[in-house]
Amino acid sequence: MKRQFRALILNDYKGAPYAGWIKAGEKTIETRHRSFNYRGDIVICCGKTNSVGNNAGKALCIVELWKIRPMKKPDEKAAGVKYDPGIYSFLLRKWRHFSRDFEFSPQRVSGAWQSLFVIELPDDVKIIPRPDITPFDENEAV
Repeated sequence: MKRQFRALILNDYKGAPYAGWIKAGEKTIETRHRSFNYRGDIVICCGKTNSVGNNAGKALCIVELWKIRPMKKPDEKAAGVKYDPGIYSFLLRKWRHFSRDFEFSPQRVSGAWQSLFVIELPDDVKIIPRPDITPFDENEAV
């Protein structure tokens, strides 16, 4: 049985390992210049070409993208970026890790921004719940 998920690529830059921060639960909001209609589970992948470190080219975890809205000033810490009223905050919750990180096939994404694509989990990879990771609490960001 194929286990297919939507996936999103982030990069791990020197000093700002965004994909790694999401895997660790340190980044609970992703920011993008564009929104889309999809809500649900997404696999967080670390880009291969522009990333540094051990995560480059690997699928790292699954999170639920449950809300997209314009960025608010209180989102800065959870997003790991400075406030920008022109971008969107993608609120994440329900972390799950893999029994092992695995390489994913490079994706061609048209345009100047990266969108969702479909990824298939290898048969031997188990999904492990991470209830210890706390999502961003929108009620505290008033």
